[in-house]
Amino acid sequence: MALFSAEEVALLPVVWPSVDWRAVRTVAAGRRSPLAGLAQAADEYRLLLAGVARIARVGRAAVVQWRRRHPDFPDPVGGTEAHPEFDRSAGVALLLAHDKIEVPVGVPSATLFVAGGAGRRTVRIRLDGPHLVLADHVDGEDVVSGWSTDEDADELVALAAKESGASAGRGDGAPGTAPLAVQGRVRVIERFRAGSGGLR
Repeated sequence: MALFSAEEVALLPVVWPSVDWRAVRTVAAGRRSPLAGLAQAADEYRLLLAGVARIARVGRAAVVQWRRRHPDFPDPVGGTEAHPEFDRSAGVALLLAHDKIEVPVGVPSATLFVAGGAGRRTVRIRLDGPHLVLADHVDGEDVVSGWSTDEDADELVALAAKESGASAGRGDGAPGTAPLAVQGRVRVIERFRAGSGGLR
């Protein structure tokens, strides 16, 4: 199995702009992933000048100019004189070296939908910078951490503290946020930096 660096993983949405990454992140259990439709042929890892332009979000003419100006522009690995093909990883390396693209570092916001027990309403809570912490031991519990508003944090603590508990599920999210799925009951393990909305 191929190993990937954290940078390569972070760059996936940049390097493969043709993939609907929102659909990949939100595909339901048992459904076919959009990634399954990607061809495994070697030519998938080659780029035309237009492909390099698509990754850099510029026009093809700009890439033609870069090819003339930069001596480190990769040599073609295939194609024709009029339509040369370049190795995708070499093209990405060039774009990174010349600051034409950046490695995404931010974690997108997520929307957590929490349904209170005994017919209570569903509460939508926005988490900023959410991340999944995996338990070290098989009997441990995985937890989702993130930052929310003070009001949302208080409401989530109150919902999770009730006898009936609360359950969270997948939702369509809100504008500018990605949906977050957490199966089972929600339990607030701790609030960190009390008063600032940090939750685990």
